[in-house]
Amino acid sequence: MRFVDLYSNLLARAVPLFCIFCNVSSFGGVLDISTATILDLQNAYDAGVESEQIVEVYLKRIEAFDKKGPELNAILTINPNALATARKLDLERRTSGPRSPLHGVPFIIKDNYDTFDMPTTGGAIALEGMTPERDAFTIGRLREAGAIILAKTNLDEFARGSTGTSSLGGQVLNPYNLNKIPGGSSGGSGVGVAALFGWIGMGTETGSSIRNPSTKANLVGFSPSEGLVSRGGIIPISITYDRAGPMARNVTDAAITMGVISGTDAADLFTFKGLGQTSSDYYLSALDREGLKGARIGVLRALFGSEPEDVPAVKLIESAISKMKSEGAIVIDPITVAVDLWQIIRDTSYGRFENRAAMEVYFSMREPSFPYQTLEDITSSGGILGRLEERYAEEQAAPEMTNNPAYINLIKGRDTMREFIHNLMDRWSLDAIVYPHETKPIRTLQEAIADEGNSPNPPRDRRRGEGNRLSTVTGLPTLTVPAGFNLDGIPVGIEFLGRHFDEETIIRIAYAFEQAHPQRKLPSSTPLLGIEKISY
Repeated sequence: MRFVDLYSNLLARAVPLFCIFCNVSSFGGVLDISTATILDLQNAYDAGVESEQIVEVYLKRIEAFDKKGPELNAILTINPNALATARKLDLERRTSGPRSPLHGVPFIIKDNYDTFDMPTTGGAIALEGMTPERDAFTIGRLREAGAIILAKTNLDEFARGSTGTSSLGGQVLNPYNLNKIPGGSSGGSGVGVAALFGWIGMGTETGSSIRNPSTKANLVGFSPSEGLVSRGGIIPISITYDRAGPMARNVTDAAITMGVISGTDAADLFTFKGLGQTSSDYYLSALDREGLKGARIGVLRALFGSEPEDVPAVKLIESAISKMKSEGAIVIDPITVAVDLWQIIRDTSYGRFENRAAMEVYFSMREPSFPYQTLEDITSSGGILGRLEERYAEEQAAPEMTNNPAYINLIKGRDTMREFIHNLMDRWSLDAIVYPHETKPIRTLQEAIADEGNSPNPPRDRRRGEGNRLSTVTGLPTLTVPAGFNLDGIPVGIEFLGRHFDEETIIRIAYAFEQAHPQRKLPSSTPLLGIEKISY
């Protein structure tokens, strides 16, 4: 079914006079880009608003706040063709209708995704100005769906870190508290979406680098099931842990984006696991306001902080759980586990075995003029952060994978952990598991820089602010959703973890929770400019 027909049928089934998903009347109104969803935007486009207008708003906000005002430093490169692309898509809409729910939607993209029309640098001076020949698989899917690639965002260099720092882009600032870290490594995408520099951001994670900055930017971060979304054309860290996903201001936008970018890619064999698992309707049918009624949700207290400094954030999570109960969820609290999950999660990491091979395969696929072929080439280039030189030197010396017992056992451990969580959910007949993304107070920029400057691999007890990694070590899908604000003004997120390839269930639960317990607000450091509301 074409999107235009699907969308029309959805609206016809909803409410005769008012779109159930929209903030505006179907007879005209005001589009507020600070609160609207993609479906609101499409309703406005249908009424005559043009995507060129939306792009211009974002460009003006980037001009006002990224290198001026609070100087958030979230944007590395603006696409010089963004306005021209918007005009072409507006003409196409008028003549043949929208391609998908993402038609005319401006995206900001973490600068480790390949884009054929802008440099892909990983934030490193060593790659400055280097433009790939082709798009990453996910970027190609977005363009085919009619999305506008507006800009590339700053990040922790080569996605290695949690502070939002790169040699090319400098330090990203958190708009909710300019003295606290924005989270990483997708800090620029998170900050950019929170500050209204783009409608949706794209992030990647090997640890928690989608959900971590999404939490700190008061966003919804969506980490998909392993194998649902291709990593092809993305600067890698790990063969197995890397994931790509959206960062959005609401569950609706994150879900629809996931419905577009998921699919099988011959350049990423992991995606063959996802054959037959992608949504046929952009997950629109999962956007159910009654989705909490009867849902069985287990509270994983083993991943709650228990020290005095955790108390303010834990109270916010408790309030969120109470709201789920009041909306009809069946909450099992706690679900008990007979293992030390914290320790298992800490011990289950094998990126050091995979990074050199993954990076060198990626280098071999870049443009013919690309000057680096080995990890050692990058390490000795003088164009990367000093702390990465030491880390890459260690990984250059790491033993190979094929007959490495330590590596093989870690791979088996990942499968064991996934089976353990599935068995836990079966035991309690759960639809989802919930826990905080993190409860520790977020580090200041000074603390974080000192920590990461002392060691290329700081101990976990010093790396506050990275968040829970249960989804990471299992490859299971998870959504982090805003749950409120801590005492320092930094947002706190609650995570919904589901079964492998059961994105639809956690979308339904997370959407219903978000509708019942909205916690979004614009950062005070990036106020409205008076251009964000468009009448039609």
